[in-house]
Amino acid sequence: MRKNFLLLAMILVMMILSGCGSSDDKQTIKVGTLTQLNTSPEQASKFVGGGELNFFDNFNSMQMALNSGNINTIQTYGSVAKYMVKNNPDLKISEGQTVHLVDNFCCAMREDNRELIGLFDSAIVTMKADGTLDALVDKYVKNYDGNPESVEITKIVGADTIKVGVTGDLPMLDFVLADGTPAGFNTAVLAEISKRIEKNIELVQIESAARAAALESGLVDVVFWVVVPADDSDRPKNFDVPDGIAVTDPYFQDVVVNVNLSSLAAGF
Repeated sequence: MRKNFLLLAMILVMMILSGCGSSDDKQTIKVGTLTQLNTSPEQASKFVGGGELNFFDNFNSMQMALNSGNINTIQTYGSVAKYMVKNNPDLKISEGQTVHLVDNFCCAMREDNRELIGLFDSAIVTMKADGTLDALVDKYVKNYDGNPESVEITKIVGADTIKVGVTGDLPMLDFVLADGTPAGFNTAVLAEISKRIEKNIELVQIESAARAAALESGLVDVVFWVVVPADDSDRPKNFDVPDGIAVTDPYFQDVVVNVNLSSLAAGF
């Protein structure tokens, strides 16, 4: 009888341990990304390849969550990932990419500001046609050397001023230096648009999650950036574009990737 009791106890322990193991095997991957303006983390989670999506209002808090283990990976853009791994040897772009998403980058404005939307569209279209946008991509994205420099936006005497919100939350695309000076690709694109539409641009730093609120409140006239899916996934085309906001022609396109701590990079 005693032997049977011991055998039964051992079987129960093995079952418990086995159950714990299967739970670990199915542990949900926690994915961090910057807040999307027109969807919820629950709705967006279906597009991250089986993970649980967590929204962050800014880039720094998202990186801190990765470093502390509160999330397992950061979902961001290929050019941003390039910046991250170049400046932090503890990070690596995941090799086990299961989701292949591509986004267009656009400027956003209030829907009723049709004149300004038309000016930006015209500038972006001509910048594509004459090769200016390709040259800016080559300089600030493809050949980025890890040392972002400030970009001067020339003042036009007597011209009207429009306020443009920049976040600094997508380095090296949307980048703000330590002294508060905007830099990087987006600022270079804005400097060129300013010349072409003959309007001065005043840059206003805002958080990523506050992009829509900054537009709707009139704090800014333009937000640089919002994103629109460019792939054939089932993502809603307006997942980052709330009602009442219109977007320009895209000025840039990038692939979505995952960035992990180096020791975890092969897993997701």
